[in-house]
Amino acid sequence: MAWRAFDLSAALLMLGLILMLVWPAGRAVAILAVLIVLVTHFLLGPYSAGQRDFLMSIPALAAALASAKAAEDKGHGHFYLMLVGAFAMTAASIKPSGILLLLLPVFARVERDWHAPLWVILGAAGTGILVFGTLAAWGGLEPFIATMQGMMPRYASLGARTVPEISEDVVVWLAPTAGLALAAVLNISAPKPPRVRVMIGLTLFGLIHLLVQRKGWFYHVYPLQIGLACWGAWSLASLPPWRAVICLLVTVITPVWLAQQQVLIRTRMYQFLDSASAMQAALEDRLPRGARVQMLDSDYGAFLAMARAGMRQATPHIQWFSLVFAEDSVRHDFLAALEDNPPAAILLTNSQWPQPHGFDAADRWPKFAALLASRYVLDRSKNENGIAWRLYLRRASPV
Repeated sequence: MAWRAFDLSAALLMLGLILMLVWPAGRAVAILAVLIVLVTHFLLGPYSAGQRDFLMSIPALAAALASAKAAEDKGHGHFYLMLVGAFAMTAASIKPSGILLLLLPVFARVERDWHAPLWVILGAAGTGILVFGTLAAWGGLEPFIATMQGMMPRYASLGARTVPEISEDVVVWLAPTAGLALAAVLNISAPKPPRVRVMIGLTLFGLIHLLVQRKGWFYHVYPLQIGLACWGAWSLASLPPWRAVICLLVTVITPVWLAQQQVLIRTRMYQFLDSASAMQAALEDRLPRGARVQMLDSDYGAFLAMARAGMRQATPHIQWFSLVFAEDSVRHDFLAALEDNPPAAILLTNSQWPQPHGFDAADRWPKFAALLASRYVLDRSKNENGIAWRLYLRRASPV
């Protein structure tokens, strides 16, 4: 419930920024843009809640709005440019591609002002100092740098797909925005005030953000979809009536089509939630709240079960990819941590991305399998709809 409240609060903040950005084009089209984004968010299913791509869209929209205001309000331009830098760095702290938002003021301004970049950099630097200073104060800066240098390049290379493969899925995820995207295309030759140019820049950022990740997962489309919704809604307001009607018809039809396409996908997602509830019940039945548990999962709900049951993660490793593709020293340290301070339980699922589904990552790792056999007992397991999990409890110490 708390997670859904967080998701809805983030959605409301994002929708408010969309209203502020598109409102000058008219109340009706601004509300339409909000509705399309909201419908898409709900159609993408429960796994879209709290995704970083969704969350970074909030500072991205704020940076776009500040860029537009910097061009429209010359008297306070420097202040708005500082905000652009601050919001862009905030987005970059969520996902590194957000740093490209520093370029949004370029789309808004016609005249050249060589002082403008300095204000943007000043805002970005202030936010960067705050973010990295906080990390350093809490002892997280060194692990953060190590993760970015070691783990992130490996993660980025996993599951990479070609542009045609990505496009096949993106067409589906962007379907609710099709009518507004058509409006943007039909109105491409119209004069563009600074605010519209910023929307185009936001859309371009969303496209780059999608492509550089080379995976094309459904939540990667958020910035692109939001940019298209804003740009298309603004364009719709100035189209001839007959063209606007065509765009509106497409806007109405495509979400209905997507909803039908999503039935199987959403059914699978809710099966994940059912699995999470089963694991949560098992944890709560066998362990006290706050117990240390080593969980390894990818997409099958174990992390959600841990959070709901109030369990503490025993090590920083929560997914198999950080162990499967790590150096031997990382795997050795992981096992040493489990041996030196054994958690109360170990929870595994058969979602071991990037490897095929199964428990091979655990069963075919001799040292890990030996640790399980010597110190833990399989308390319960379940396999339903292809979603399997195992809960191991620590053996009682000999008297």
